[in-house]
Amino acid sequence: MTFEAKSTDTRRRRSPLPIYLAALLVAMGVLSALAQDSRENNQPGGDVAVQNISFTRNDPQALSIARRMYGRDFTYVKAVRVWLEAPNDDPEQLFLKIGKSQNCETECFNVALFHNEDWLEIYRRPAVEALGLSAVTPVGMRSIIEDGRVWTWNGQAYTPQPNLDGMVEREANEAELALVSKELGANIDETTATSFGPPEVSVYEVGILGGGEKIIVVRSPYFCGQSSCPVFLINNLGQSYRMIQALEGVVGISKTLRDENGFRGVETLSRNGVIVISPSTGAPMETIPTQSVSVAGTVK
Repeated sequence: MTFEAKSTDTRRRRSPLPIYLAALLVAMGVLSALAQDSRENNQPGGDVAVQNISFTRNDPQALSIARRMYGRDFTYVKAVRVWLEAPNDDPEQLFLKIGKSQNCETECFNVALFHNEDWLEIYRRPAVEALGLSAVTPVGMRSIIEDGRVWTWNGQAYTPQPNLDGMVEREANEAELALVSKELGANIDETTATSFGPPEVSVYEVGILGGGEKIIVVRSPYFCGQSSCPVFLINNLGQSYRMIQALEGVVGISKTLRDENGFRGVETLSRNGVIVISPSTGAPMETIPTQSVSVAGTVK
């Protein structure tokens, strides 16, 4: 089966990607309506790699296609065919490893390509060894698992999810509900009398500094409105010392990034990707943006 571009066939099965490139290039925002699905689908044990991507063996046809688009700017090019959607008669999806040195030692990236009249680059990130794909998700595309981080297709682009390693969710107890009520300046129980119903208050016991800390998230239209929910950082004495915001209350914890005071970064979902927040200052330390979609081989 060839990967050469072919004329449009009106009988061709509709792709999860928009047909026209113009629509792709203007529709790259994260949909807040999908944030709740992201939280549910990416709990530990949710999105897991069912296929590992290896570049040990090149696919000759895939490599030829990749070199035509990237060989001028990248000395190192490897390519394999993958299924980013459910298998069908149009296997025109590739994963690449490209770099600017012979052994991909400098400016080395993993790249995902999807063919839909044009070859489109839908994912490019610094190369990692642990790279895989999940099963096909309800939106019709596989998630990309990058060194443990999940990238989900939101209907328009691949968007990162906060790192959930070690994040075990439980319901808040009475003392924690009282603490949150005090911080919000509202009685949690009284909100049950509103048309929104009772909020969902979740607790994650995580190690942010020395161990024994917690993250408490309040999820409810009453407190979150149409976007961000309040997130409280609790020290090992049970005291709330900072409130931050996260889209639909989706939070995680950084694997390696710490702020100047030794606190592990808290990862929060936003409309534009993941923002890593300093617990000690409340300032953003890093932004992991949603992937842009572009014509393959163009400068990014």
